[in-house]
Amino acid sequence: MLRLPLRHVLRASGVVRPSPLLSRCVTVAIAPWRCKATMAMPAAQAQLGELVTPGWEKTVGLWLAGTCGMLFSMIAIGGYTRLSGSGLSMTDWRLEGRRLPWTQEAWVKEFEEYKKYPEYQRLHSGKMELDEFKRIYFVEWFHRMWGRTAGLLFAGPLVYFAGRGILRARLGLNLTGLFALGLSQAFVGWWMVRSGFDPPEKHTPTLGPNQRPRVSPYRLASHWTAALTIYAGCVWNTFSLLRPSPGAMHKSAQAVKAATQLRAMALPTTALVTLTLLSGPFVAGNDAGRAYNTWPKMLDDWVPPEWWSFISSPLEKWRALFEETAVVQFNHRMLAYSSVAASLALWLYSTQLPLSAAAAGASSLLPVVLGGQMFLGIATLMLYVPIELGVLHQAGGVTVLTTLLYVLHSLRLPVAVAAVL
Repeated sequence: MLRLPLRHVLRASGVVRPSPLLSRCVTVAIAPWRCKATMAMPAAQAQLGELVTPGWEKTVGLWLAGTCGMLFSMIAIGGYTRLSGSGLSMTDWRLEGRRLPWTQEAWVKEFEEYKKYPEYQRLHSGKMELDEFKRIYFVEWFHRMWGRTAGLLFAGPLVYFAGRGILRARLGLNLTGLFALGLSQAFVGWWMVRSGFDPPEKHTPTLGPNQRPRVSPYRLASHWTAALTIYAGCVWNTFSLLRPSPGAMHKSAQAVKAATQLRAMALPTTALVTLTLLSGPFVAGNDAGRAYNTWPKMLDDWVPPEWWSFISSPLEKWRALFEETAVVQFNHRMLAYSSVAASLALWLYSTQLPLSAAAAGASSLLPVVLGGQMFLGIATLMLYVPIELGVLHQAGGVTVLTTLLYVLHSLRLPVAVAAVL
C-alpha cells in the first residue's frame, strides 16, 4: 500500500491552498511501478489536455460558440417547420441542396408531387391553393439550406485550423467526429421525412386507421437525439476553450472536495433531465400535446386509465410507451416534475457545500431554467400548442441542455485530483 499525500496532488493540479482537514494521506492501492506513472501523470496529462496551440483558445472558442448559435437556431427552425405543417412539402432530397422553383411551371410540378402523398390527400385535398403550398415549401427549403450553411461554416474553419496545426489531436478528432455526425444527420433527417410519405398506420400501428399524416415518432426521436448530441459536443468544447481550467475554478481543497460531492449527485440528475428531453419527440411525434389540454389533471384523471392499462402488461403493450397519446404525455409530465425536483435538490445540496463561486452559481441556474421550461410546457399544452409557444418550448429544451452542460463543466476536477480520486 502506497500513501500518497493529497496536498502534493492538489498543488500539482493548481490547488494551492489545501485545508488541514484534507491535507492528509490518501491510501492508493497500486504497485510501485504504477506509482511512478501516477506521480508523473499531472505533467503528461497537462500536455494531452491542450486543445489548441497556445494563444488560439479564444479564436477557436468563439468560432465554436458561433457554431453553437447556428445549431441552436437550426433546432428552433426545425420546430417551426414541424409545427407549421411544412416538413413534408418537399418530396425529394439532394445532399448538395437545390434552389427554389423559379417558374410557375416548376411550382406546379412540385405541387403535383406533393399531392401524391397522404398529407395532402387526407388534410388538404381540394382545399390548399398553390400560394399556400409555396409558403410551406419555402419553410422546409429554408430549414434544409440553413442546415447546409451551418455545415459549411463548421467545415471551412475546421479544415483551416487543422491544416495550420492549430488543433491538437484530441480536439481535432472530437470536432471531426462531430462533423461526421452532422453529415449523417442530413441523411437521418431525410429518413425521418421519408416516413411521412407513408401511411402513418405503418409506423404507429397501435393507433388504428385514419391517423393524421406525420413522420414516425421513432425517427423524429433519432433526429432530435442526434441534433442534441452534436450541439452538446460543440458546447462542451466551447466551454473548455473559453472557461477557466478546473484548477483555476476550485482554488482550495475544500472546493475540490465539494465539487466532487456535488458531481456525484449531478450525474443522476443529468440522466433524469436527459431522459425528459428525449421523451419530448414522442410527445411531438404523436401530437400528444393537442390532447388532454388541462392541468394539473389530465381531463378528470390524475393518472389516465391508459397508463394503468399499460402498467398491467408492459411487455405486451410496450408500444403504448411510445405511441399511446395519454401514456406518452403522462410520462413526459412525470419526468418533467421529477427533473425539476431533482434540480432543486441539487441546488439545496450545493448550498450546504463550500463550493467555488463558479460551481455555486452554475448549480443555482439549473432549477430556474428547468422550472421555466416546465411552466412554458404547461402554458403550451393549455393553449393547444400555438406555434410560437411550441417553438419556444423546443428552444427551451436546448437551453436546459446548455445549462446542464454548464453545471457539469463547472464541476470538473483538476486532472491530477481526478486521476487519484
